[in-house]
Amino acid sequence: MREITGHRPGRVLLWILLLSAVWYVFILPFVLQNTSYLLFGWMPVAVAFYNLQTIIWLIAFWVYTSIYWPYRVDR
Repeated sequence: MREITGHRPGRVLLWILLLSAVWYVFILPFVLQNTSYLLFGWMPVAVAFYNLQTIIWLIAFWVYTSIYWPYRVDR
């Protein structure tokens, strides 16, 4: 954990994950409360939002580990 908090890109990643986790746990359930809308005729809105959350985490991890990872070896 020291490595990730020791440089600015790591702290940015942690903030992105923290804010999206707060959104995921505290805000999203109230936004999706009693919604029965379907996207594309088959996907509930809740599933779309949860998939979007997962995609945001995947992109954040991918950018951090591919560009800003402190232990990567340049080839």
